[in-house]
Amino acid sequence: MTTLPMDTRAATFQQYRPRLYGIAYRMLGSKADSEDVLQEAYLRWHQSETERVRAPEAWLTTTVTRLCIDRLRAARVAR
Repeated sequence: MTTLPMDTRAATFQQYRPRLYGIAYRMLGSKADSEDVLQEAYLRWHQSETERVRAPEAWLTTTVTRLCIDRLRAARVAR
């Protein structure tokens, strides 16, 4: 099993971070919630099998979007 080194993973995430934050902020409307989602996405990125990820930007974008949707659903249920 081949995986990217931690510093390469972190650099890849940082490269796309502004776009990911923009997506999260537009969906959630809160800086704190957006940061929480990015933190969760970062953890999932580090736990993923990077050799199976063909397009890191697409993987990260999809992950952030799904985490935002989950957070919005949870907020709706809580109301």
